[in-house]
Amino acid sequence: MGEAYRWNWLIEWGTPSSAHMYAVKKHIFQGRSEFQEIQVLEYEDLGKALVLDGKTQSAIIDEFVYHEALVHPAMLLHGSPEKVLILGGGEGATAREVLRFKAVKRVVMVDIDPVVIEVAKKYLPEWHQGSFDDPRLELIIGDGLKYVMEEGETFDVIIADLADPIEAGPAYKLYVKEFYEAVKKRLRPGGVFVTQATSPTLMPYTFGVIYNTIRSVFAHASYYMVYVKSFDSMWGFVLASDDKDPEELNRVNIDERLAQLVEGENRFYDSTGHRWMFSIPKHIRTEVEGVKEIATMDNPVFTPA
Repeated sequence: MGEAYRWNWLIEWGTPSSAHMYAVKKHIFQGRSEFQEIQVLEYEDLGKALVLDGKTQSAIIDEFVYHEALVHPAMLLHGSPEKVLILGGGEGATAREVLRFKAVKRVVMVDIDPVVIEVAKKYLPEWHQGSFDDPRLELIIGDGLKYVMEEGETFDVIIADLADPIEAGPAYKLYVKEFYEAVKKRLRPGGVFVTQATSPTLMPYTFGVIYNTIRSVFAHASYYMVYVKSFDSMWGFVLASDDKDPEELNRVNIDERLAQLVEGENRFYDSTGHRWMFSIPKHIRTEVEGVKEIATMDNPVFTPA
């Protein structure tokens, strides 16, 4: 019992009836931007982590699991992506993974919070690994929804690395049908879209609505998940395209394709990891695919309050 009092504790609510406790070893940074409270903490067992509004966004122990899972299936499905749009991704790690692909010539990253970007540049070098300085990257501080709705540039791959659709937050409008329809218009022929989609185990209804909404817009849509220790849950993603069926990835040699398209070695994602991510247990499939609602601007979906 006495050992528990050596640390401060962060209690992070996953749902209204469940929470996770993290032992905080060190406070590295704490501040507030126009949009959110920002912390960089060192947890006792997860190491350094970015925390926004009390929610762990990523931790050094396994950020590569989340970011490789988010980026690599979409990039491989496309095959030769030259232009990529990242919505969110403030740590710079999503850009890091995108820029490892040999074909990439231009990356546009749109993030709403400049303070998160500056904190990441200073305190999270293990995440971005210099990606902010890559000449192929254009960083735009702005609203991702406005950018997609109003700008005309098109891309091979669009990656949504966004905060969850919290009712009081700025991101919930980026999980609705109108937004996905605008994303579709920003894709070049053969284009691929992927989004983080909350937890299919902690928030199956929210995840199911996101998947069902994307499926109503694109000809092909698949979902997958991976265990992220720093989230203490399975985490889900939705992959979609009008021209490419995500099922194609199950018929190719992932390791060979990675060797051809990507600089360096992955720490998580390979052929075995891919099969695992897309092998969804029956009870989760039943719950997710049983959701029939679609999120719209007038009727959005939120994470449980």
